[in-house]
Amino acid sequence: MLAHRLFTLRRYPIRYLVIPKCGCTFVKNLLWRLERGAAHPNPLRIHDADPDFLRASDLNLCERDIRAEEYAFTVLRNPVDRFFSLYADKVIGDGYKTFVPLRDVLLKRGLKCDAVSAADHTRNSEIMADWLAENLSNGIDLEPEAHWTPQSYRLDVMRAFDLKLIIANQMNEQIEALLYDMVPDIRAVFSQIEMNRSRKPFEKGEILTKNLRKRINAIYVEDRELFQKARDVWNSRTGRARVRVGHFTIPRLSEV
Repeated sequence: MLAHRLFTLRRYPIRYLVIPKCGCTFVKNLLWRLERGAAHPNPLRIHDADPDFLRASDLNLCERDIRAEEYAFTVLRNPVDRFFSLYADKVIGDGYKTFVPLRDVLLKRGLKCDAVSAADHTRNSEIMADWLAENLSNGIDLEPEAHWTPQSYRLDVMRAFDLKLIIANQMNEQIEALLYDMVPDIRAVFSQIEMNRSRKPFEKGEILTKNLRKRINAIYVEDRELFQKARDVWNSRTGRARVRVGHFTIPRLSEV
């Protein structure tokens, strides 16, 4: 039942499709606070509380019900940014402690977990990109996992509910625009939520070369196209300015 894929609340008619490495820690903490009026006791481990979140299916909602709703959405991310976040968090960052299998298979391919130079991190990223391409094609070493499978793998859910699309690098402003009519103090709620910012070894531009970015975009070609189309629609409606609460229509999948 696809409605089980959507996190929801009793207090507000919000439906949210989680895509890992696309701002989901922030959004889950937002939903938790909106529903309960208080912060999760361990905001950076909120994913452990997934069983505690209500799903749309728990409210007996179906595709027909949700397609007409105003607050059903997901967050899309530039695949290069998503790749870099995965590397910084789950491969060389502290997140590897709960994500050991990925780091282990990359170590066998020459990954330097003690990398100190930008060049070492670039080589590590090349190793990870090569492995991802093989894994997504042939399923080598590990079963495909939600943190690295393409965002486009969720298109069946996005299409079924014609979800509204939020862009990760403008997530706060766009979610504010989405929810403002229902939660006028949404900005104050944002200020109370801890952001999950992975500690980066170097700036992305120092590590991800032009050729490596091309490689990542080729691996996630559908994600790149979907992200660009959604971003272009947002830009056409906001004039590329910072998003403000106003009278414009937030794009749905069917509009991109």
